[in-house]
Amino acid sequence: MPRVHRLVIGIFGRTNAGKSTLMNLLTGQDTSIVDPTPGTTADIKSAVMEIHGLGPVRILDTAGLDEGMELGKKKRRKTLEALEEADLCILVVDPVTAFLSDGMDVESFVASTCRRLGKNICVVFNVRKDTAASLSSEGATLDEVVEFCRSSLLDMSGIPYALLDLSRKSEAPALVRFIKDSRPREKVPPPLLPFVNDRRPVLLHIPLDEESPTGRLLRPQEMAMEYLLRLQVPVGLYRTDLKLARSGAAHLADAEKTRFEDFMNSLDRCGGVRLVLTDSQAVDIMDPWVPERIPLTTFSIMMIHQTSGGNLGLFAKGAETLNGLSAGDRILIAEACNHDRIAEDIGTVQIPDKLRAAIPGISVEHAFGREFPPPEELARFSLVIHCGGCMISLQKLSARVARLAEAGVPVTNYGMVLAWLESPDTLKRVLEPWKELL
Repeated sequence: MPRVHRLVIGIFGRTNAGKSTLMNLLTGQDTSIVDPTPGTTADIKSAVMEIHGLGPVRILDTAGLDEGMELGKKKRRKTLEALEEADLCILVVDPVTAFLSDGMDVESFVASTCRRLGKNICVVFNVRKDTAASLSSEGATLDEVVEFCRSSLLDMSGIPYALLDLSRKSEAPALVRFIKDSRPREKVPPPLLPFVNDRRPVLLHIPLDEESPTGRLLRPQEMAMEYLLRLQVPVGLYRTDLKLARSGAAHLADAEKTRFEDFMNSLDRCGGVRLVLTDSQAVDIMDPWVPERIPLTTFSIMMIHQTSGGNLGLFAKGAETLNGLSAGDRILIAEACNHDRIAEDIGTVQIPDKLRAAIPGISVEHAFGREFPPPEELARFSLVIHCGGCMISLQKLSARVARLAEAGVPVTNYGMVLAWLESPDTLKRVLEPWKELL
C-alpha cells in the first residue's frame, strides 16, 4: 500500500504547562496521562488521526524541557528528536508559571531551535479557570503577562498565538482552527518514478529470497506497482533465482539468463520494456543481463528519492566518498526498520562483507530502527549508508539529514553502494534515469 503522508504536530513546553492536556483535547481521548506530578510524561507519546481541515496527522506529546537530573536529560534528548521531526511545533505556555519564573528560558530555547531548523511554530497560552485570579494576587493581569511572554521571545511578533483553556472540551474546535491557520504549506512528495512518461511496460525484478516475508511483497515493490498502474503503465513481475544466476556451472547460469531474456522479449509486443526496476542485491545480475538501451535502476534509489523529498543529489554526491575510503575509516549503515535478520541480510551481511572485501581495514557499524546517533557521535564516521527509508516518514529522514549536515558527514544509499561495489559504471547506469534530478 502507498504510504500516508501525515502532518507531524509536536507539542513542547515546560513540565505541567498543559502539553498532555492539549494532546487529549485534540485526540478526544485520554491519549496521554495528565497529572500534576512533575515528569508524568516519561517518553514521547504518539497518536495518529484524521482531523477535518488538516487531514492525516501524527501528534507528538513530549516531556517537559525543564526537568533536571539524569533522567530529565534523557527525556530532553527525546524531546529534541521530536522537534527535529515536527512540521508544526506548538509551544504550550502556562502564563502563571512563566510570570513567576521571571524568565522564558525554556520557551526561548524552543523558539530559537525551531527557527534554526526552519520549523513552523505557534504558541498556546493555557489559560486555566484560576489563571486570572492567580496573576491578580501577584499584581499582574493576563494581558500584561501575555505581553511579557511575547516580548521575551525573539521575534515573537511573527509567531501566531492563542489563549485557550485546554481543560475544556468546548475549546477543541478553536484549537483545530488555530492549528490549521498556523500549519506550514503542504509539502507534496515528488513522483515515485518521475521519468516514466509513456505507457511502455516496466519490469519489476523481485528476486524473492529467505528474507522476503511470506504472503506479501515489500512496501517499495507494492508502491511501484500502484504508482505505475495508476499511470496505466503495464507492469511485468519477474523473479530470478539468484543462486542459479550466480552459479559456477555455466549451463545453470545460462539457462536462468535465457529464461529472463525470453520474458523480456515477450513484452516487445507492448512496445518493449521502458525500464527495469530491480532489487539492489540483484544489480550484479541485472546490469549485464539488461540491454544497455533499456534504463535500469533500483527500488532503494527510487525510495530514497521520494523519502528525501527529491533530494537524490545529496545521496549521489555522498556515493562519491566511496572512491576515497581507506583502511581505518568508519562506516555507519543505517536501516530505518526493525526485523529479525536471517540468511544473506542486505544490511548486516551483504553490504558489510562486500565493503570489507573492496576496502580492507574499514570498520562497519550499524544503527537500526528509530535510533539515530546525534551529530557529535556521527562526526566519528567517514560515511553513512542509509537504506531506502520506506518505513520512515519524510520528516524523520529530513531530521537525520539535518544531523548529518551538522556533523559534516556525507550520506549515500544502499542501492548506490551495491551498484558502486559492482563497478563505477554500474553506479553511473542506475543513476542515469534520474539525471534530470541530479
